[in-house]
Amino acid sequence: MPGSAADSIRDGQLLSTAVKLVRKSRGLSSRQVAAGMNIGLRTYQRFEAGSTRLNLDHIHRFGKATSSDPYAVLMAVMIGSPRFALNAADNMLATVLIVAVQNLEKSLGDRISDLDTRSLISGLAGVFDGFADQVLASDPVDEWLVRGREDLSARRPTPGR
Repeated sequence: MPGSAADSIRDGQLLSTAVKLVRKSRGLSSRQVAAGMNIGLRTYQRFEAGSTRLNLDHIHRFGKATSSDPYAVLMAVMIGSPRFALNAADNMLATVLIVAVQNLEKSLGDRISDLDTRSLISGLAGVFDGFADQVLASDPVDEWLVRGREDLSARRPTPGR
């Protein structure tokens, strides 16, 4: 049942983990982030513990205080992956996605409903698959350097010859 107490607890746990990952990766204390968010330490501690309802204002303040992507924190909860908040903190992936959708909505307005689901899936899956291929592809420069080092090592005389 969506909106149940169990969902709220799960969301709170996901938020808590995501926020802690980002804060710790930035080397910041709870006190420093609370001050950066302009809220009391105890309020921040409840936010970081995930013991309050999702608060968009706090998530945006957290993003500003930690120089991270607030939409990635929110999306981390939505997709059930706290590490997403950390992994997208610097490249602003979630913000880029939201801005792209915002621009599409500005361009199409009510006509956004004319977009075909199959086309959306095909187009977006292709884009994301391309990103994955780019990141996962081996770098020819690295491969060239490894082969070169191996060749140099093979040609180097061994001690005692």
